[in-house]
Amino acid sequence: MSDLTLIGLGAMGSAIARTLADNGCRLTLWNRSPEKAEAMSGPGVDWSTGLEQAIEASPRILVCIHGYAATRELFDDPGILPLLDGRSVIQVSTGTPAEAREAQDWFNQRGADYLDCSIMVYPQSVGRPDGQLLISGARETWDDCATFINPLGGDIRYLGAAIGAAAALDLAVVTRLVANTVGIVYGLHLCESENLPLAQFAGMYPDGDRARHLAAVADSGRYDDSVVASVGTGIEVVSAIRNCAVGLGINSELPDFILDLYRRAEAAGYLEQDNACLIEVFRGNA
Repeated sequence: MSDLTLIGLGAMGSAIARTLADNGCRLTLWNRSPEKAEAMSGPGVDWSTGLEQAIEASPRILVCIHGYAATRELFDDPGILPLLDGRSVIQVSTGTPAEAREAQDWFNQRGADYLDCSIMVYPQSVGRPDGQLLISGARETWDDCATFINPLGGDIRYLGAAIGAAAALDLAVVTRLVANTVGIVYGLHLCESENLPLAQFAGMYPDGDRARHLAAVADSGRYDDSVVASVGTGIEVVSAIRNCAVGLGINSELPDFILDLYRRAEAAGYLEQDNACLIEVFRGNA
């Protein structure tokens, strides 16, 4: 039997699979496109052509697909539901605390333990000292799964039994990041409006600062090159921030404003392009 089954081999899931395999975790992989799972198989790493077999292969199921709703749709199947009893499900997703609570209730009612996980870095940082993960859920479930999660980064933070904690802290951190991104791009727009080279704005910040990347991409106008974070990703995370605010009954003006910018960029055809394209919204071109 494998130590863990990993479902989903996008950019993040693939980084997780490589890191766990390199750290001696016995893995079973499953992906909707089986060729991805097959390509990553090797010593200690098996791939399964069927989801039922993948779940049966391990007592712990790590799910790294697009959102809570997609996870529910995947598991809510007559052939899958009986297999959940006695297993632990760790979901990596961007969503709200309310969605995390709903997911926990759904899995618990079907006999599965549940952990909610937020990965706070890009795939290239998974497994590195700067890799940061937030985990919430029952302590005994975390104790059982920790050995297989700890290799994913040097900063693993278990936040306690309150299942919504990881999602809440994730959204709080992401709010700062997206607001910072919008502020940087608007700063670039101010500079170009006074005919200041965007490189001068970028030069105000140290190497590796987000402003340097955004300035270089905005200056080139090639928003589909070196995409670090796309408009589509921005829409996903800001929508989650807004949904959380609405659900809590708190002020939502900031996510409302940022989401409107992203939606205008989407309407102009920039959905898969880098966030630097938001400058086209400020220029009036979107």
